[in-house]
Amino acid sequence: MMTITRARTNWIMYVALLAMLGALLALSPAEATLGNVVKIVYAHGAAQRIAVYAYILAGVLGIVSLALRFTVIASEAKQSPTVRAEIVSSQTALLAVTLTRWSRGFTETALVFYLAQFVISLPAQLLAWGGISWTEPRVLSAIWILAFTILVYGVAVWMNDPRGMAVAGIANAAIVLILLRGAVNIIHPNDPIIASESLAIKGFYFAIVLTTGALAFVFARDRARE
Repeated sequence: MMTITRARTNWIMYVALLAMLGALLALSPAEATLGNVVKIVYAHGAAQRIAVYAYILAGVLGIVSLALRFTVIASEAKQSPTVRAEIVSSQTALLAVTLTRWSRGFTETALVFYLAQFVISLPAQLLAWGGISWTEPRVLSAIWILAFTILVYGVAVWMNDPRGMAVAGIANAAIVLILLRGAVNIIHPNDPIIASESLAIKGFYFAIVLTTGALAFVFARDRARE
């Protein structure tokens, strides 16, 4: 009964957040140059931003979970006879498992949202640039990020080892940071929404990012529970 109730609550949250996101995009202001095409850019930018945050958070959680696992191993190696030490070691091990599950949840969330932002970016490019520029560094970096991070995640799943999933989260965060840092903008503008002088554009975009972030968190939480 509890499982059914939780599933119903989750679907209500997903529907509510998606409806809110749709309403924000529909009501968001057009831009002088791009017109209503900018609304696709809002969705693309928000999904990319949240995906990158999820990659980084998965990496941080992966590092902490591995550190806790090493702490438990070191504690067990000492073979401390005290009950207090055994309780602390048990709690640390449980926390390490929980953080590993969250690292996996945020890794899977990052993959889904980064793929979504890439798909969303295609019509934005067609409408704004008149075509898809596959040689644009930002477009190429997105392709490589998807390819490498999906591969790393796939290997971790194949290994079927929690430590491997934590390492995958760390590796994927490094991949994203390295590739994005090396991607220069040629056609792609330098964050035009944040640089906009319009408070309405900034305000709606901030709300869209927050709603996308809430949607991503709910998804990550559900994946961490699996």
